[in-house]
Amino acid sequence: MKTMTRFAKYFFCAAISLTATLPAVAQADSAINLPNFLMPAFTRSLVKFKSGELKTAVLNYNVVDQEMVFRQANGYMVLEDPQLVDTILMADRKFVPFKTGFYEVALTGPVALFIQHKTEVEQEGTPTGYGATSKTTTQRYVRQMYGPVGSVDLKIPDDYKLNDVTDYWIGKGNAMEKFANKRQFLKIFKDKEKEINQYIDKNSISFKKSEDLVKLVSYCRDLKN
Repeated sequence: MKTMTRFAKYFFCAAISLTATLPAVAQADSAINLPNFLMPAFTRSLVKFKSGELKTAVLNYNVVDQEMVFRQANGYMVLEDPQLVDTILMADRKFVPFKTGFYEVALTGPVALFIQHKTEVEQEGTPTGYGATSKTTTQRYVRQMYGPVGSVDLKIPDDYKLNDVTDYWIGKGNAMEKFANKRQFLKIFKDKEKEINQYIDKNSISFKKSEDLVKLVSYCRDLKN
């Protein structure tokens, strides 16, 4: 079983350069199709640093801890200094660092759309009477997975489940505004609220589908031009 450890920025820069010798196909291990990771498997990716340096790494994104994880021959390591990174290209998708983790760039331009992939871990509770069940949100299993020593089981325990709490952000100039529903979205574009509201209804836009939101933001961008 591979172990998950944390390394400082100087080691990361050296370590990911070694991944160029790894095969493009993910090695057979336990980190396949895990719901706490964004991609079904660790993927050969391109990392562009703010210094202009380019390196390859085998990466995946942990949606629970919101951390970029890279694989080396003997284990999994966490990128602890994302502020050094300009862009990551992973599986034909673009990611940029923010204060909390990496956001996927779904749409660029003067009106941009970012996806903050995020998941909460919930431990199944026990009956409390009257048909109710007590449930708690926790990250205890995550701390176990990132244990500093010993073998680590990357599989989520049976008594836990994951809840998608992904956030979407609109970028305009230097401002970032978060939205989760129609009301919040229309508030961001108050000057075009009528037209946008009609477009949402006419096209049955779902605020739970990223592909729908890309279409919606593209429409909003065209309205601004």
